[in-house]
Amino acid sequence: MTTRPNPALTRTNWDLIKDAASASPTARGSLDEVTRRVWPAIFAFIRASGRPADEAADLTQGFLADVFLSRHLLEKADQSRGRFRTLLLGSVRNYLADAHRRKSARSRRPDRGVVTLDSEPAQARPPSDGGAHSPERAFHTRYVATLIRGASERLQQELLAKGDEASWEIFRLRVLQAAFAGDAPGYDEIAPRFGLDKGTCAARLLTTKRRFAAILMEELRATVDDPTELKAEIDELRTLLSGR
Repeated sequence: MTTRPNPALTRTNWDLIKDAASASPTARGSLDEVTRRVWPAIFAFIRASGRPADEAADLTQGFLADVFLSRHLLEKADQSRGRFRTLLLGSVRNYLADAHRRKSARSRRPDRGVVTLDSEPAQARPPSDGGAHSPERAFHTRYVATLIRGASERLQQELLAKGDEASWEIFRLRVLQAAFAGDAPGYDEIAPRFGLDKGTCAARLLTTKRRFAAILMEELRATVDDPTELKAEIDELRTLLSGR
């Protein structure tokens, strides 16, 4: 019998989503966890669409209240129909378009009748898809960052429980810092901190990276059942990471 990882240390997955949409005793906690984990990706999408930070934060909260909770988005999620990420992105996109229409309708009520959206200046409309800095790209990047953070937290917990702080710090500095900050100290700098030689330091990193990759796959499989979807998720993860 397998046990589900602590939700506080994993990404949003179907078990967590199903529990959040249920009437179980743990549903409230699962819902809070799902909400916390999707917030950064939703905010990134709205912010990249051209909204100021304060407006993006308000719209994110509005989406979570009006769509995510009030319209029971999680209850509509169907694992057999594809990735939850796809459902979430489509829902945010639609919500933002609706919010834009409502705002335009209020601000453009003329003295001589109603002006349709078709007459609205192109520059005032939500940005279209595509491009290196598109809202979609921002959404996926933040979503993947949440996945990496969840897997990293699981890895950290495992290593520290074994008393292997050195392996965690080597991984954090050489992999996570390199990926998210763009630089990393060399083995000459890291090894002396833990009384290791460079060869041992490199070997520790290789072992830790393999465990991290295994945790990532566990998290992906917990979210995607279809092999085609799983491959697409892995390919997207690699693409986003290589673009850093």
